[in-house]
Amino acid sequence: METKTQWTRNGLGFAAESRGLKFVMDGKPADGNDQGPTPKEVLLASICACSGMDIVSILQKMRLDLQSCDVDAQTETTDGHPAIFKLVRIQYMIKGSNIKPEQAIKAVTLSMTKYCGVTAMVCPTSPVQFEIFLNTEKIHDGKADFTEALQEKK
Repeated sequence: METKTQWTRNGLGFAAESRGLKFVMDGKPADGNDQGPTPKEVLLASICACSGMDIVSILQKMRLDLQSCDVDAQTETTDGHPAIFKLVRIQYMIKGSNIKPEQAIKAVTLSMTKYCGVTAMVCPTSPVQFEIFLNTEKIHDGKADFTEALQEKK
């Protein structure tokens, strides 16, 4: 995996490129020119996308009628430097006509304990809590914990 970044010479903006795909990151208007999301916003979105990809893949492998999988997240940063995520809160909104609660819970739990590498990298410094909604009904609360999965790597 490789990413190249280059200062855009416009405030704090950096253009990034990975596998030929380009995007811009910048500081918020107080410090930057708001050309794109901040690096921390990209990281938060990466947590959502990484775990969302796991969940979609798992539910599709179960051959379920997955109609949508939306992943939202919120966090605040600590004061001082380095400013890190205090607590990441994630909501998984899964919709499908034949998905049972235990199947949705299994898919999210596998992502949040075994598969989501982005969350596994964030968890040691910032706790991650999640809620699962199936067809708009809240069915589970949980916490990301990669302790067992990371022990297997040693």
